[in-house]
Amino acid sequence: MAATMLSLSSPLSPSSHPPCSSPPPPPPRALLEIQRSRVIACLRASEGQLALEASRAALRGGVSVLEIVMSTPGVLEVIKELVDEHPLSVIGVGTVLDVVDARKAINVGAKFLMSPCTVMDILFDVQDDEVLYIPGVMTPTEVLSAYKSGARIVKFPFWVVINTYQLSRNHFLIFQWLLLKGLQLLHLL
Repeated sequence: MAATMLSLSSPLSPSSHPPCSSPPPPPPRALLEIQRSRVIACLRASEGQLALEASRAALRGGVSVLEIVMSTPGVLEVIKELVDEHPLSVIGVGTVLDVVDARKAINVGAKFLMSPCTVMDILFDVQDDEVLYIPGVMTPTEVLSAYKSGARIVKFPFWVVINTYQLSRNHFLIFQWLLLKGLQLLHLL
């Protein structure tokens, strides 16, 4: 199981949004829990039973936000069972690449969806007050596009472009940032 560290900038207050934009809708519970915990445990497994057992162990161990990647065999059944067993945990699906898979994940109780890129169909059609979509971005243009399209937080690949992140974050103080980095005890953000 890999873990993901988060670095979240402070969200702007509604009064600091540009005057022409309306206040943002209330954040989904998944976003609030990500902000609180600052860690998303990301699980990829070769079989559903292994994913279920590892997820249960992570949740028993104190993980409150858990992502299971879509390529895990039986991922939807695993998500459904975990949501039923751990209703207070925030459980989501990663590597979601289309609306069909996004809707399937939501139907079994996923509270957030994450992608390696920005899938506009998911951002426009699926995200709501209950389900958080976390699109992946790499460039300042993608950051701005995701923000203008309604993203509340973005996934940024820490290990690839930390310098770009630092520069972009200073220019884009308009919303949350999610930095991804494999968990290493010597690299706490």
